[in-house]
Amino acid sequence: MVEHPVVVTVLRHGEVEGLPNVFRGRSNPPLSANGWQQMRSALKAVNLSSLNSIATSPLIRCQMFAKTIAAELNIALDIQTDFQEMHFGDWEELNSHEVQALTPELFERFQRNPTGLAPPNGEAFDDFRQRVINAFNNWANAGNGEHRLLITHAGVMRALLAEHLGLTPDNLYRIALPPAASFQVSLLAGHPPCLLNLNNGQPCAA
Repeated sequence: MVEHPVVVTVLRHGEVEGLPNVFRGRSNPPLSANGWQQMRSALKAVNLSSLNSIATSPLIRCQMFAKTIAAELNIALDIQTDFQEMHFGDWEELNSHEVQALTPELFERFQRNPTGLAPPNGEAFDDFRQRVINAFNNWANAGNGEHRLLITHAGVMRALLAEHLGLTPDNLYRIALPPAASFQVSLLAGHPPCLLNLNNGQPCAA
């Protein structure tokens, strides 16, 4: 059988209700009205008619939008726990200044390179990275010549971009992924992944 590349579009959830710019992993606020609009706008650059498969994080800021799109396109939705954001433990819903005050040394090390580290009572970065990569490979490689959509979180997207582009963990936070950010990658067995698009070519405003 002739192998054809699988094209995967990965979309971050939009703005949520609640505090902005905090460590938000397993906490579960819904999208704001603006967040829904941000995601709708981001998908205008995607050829939705070519989609064959949609997967999502189970957290409602991703899942509710994914359910809407899947219903509109009449495509089955794959809700996967392993596509949810990293669990930040005691850092959940705190901003960077609050986290720095709480655990200054750990926070500084985590920002430089999270390898081998975990927030207090949270998920180890290495475990997070591995579960995301394993889940993505199993899901994406199930297709042949398909266009797949994954709706997920910034941390998941950074882990995937680093894996596919060969970036080391100390470069993760050099990738700007604002609400409703996206990237698109082409995957073909025996060939290196090819990044087709990042944020639809738009400047990455914070």
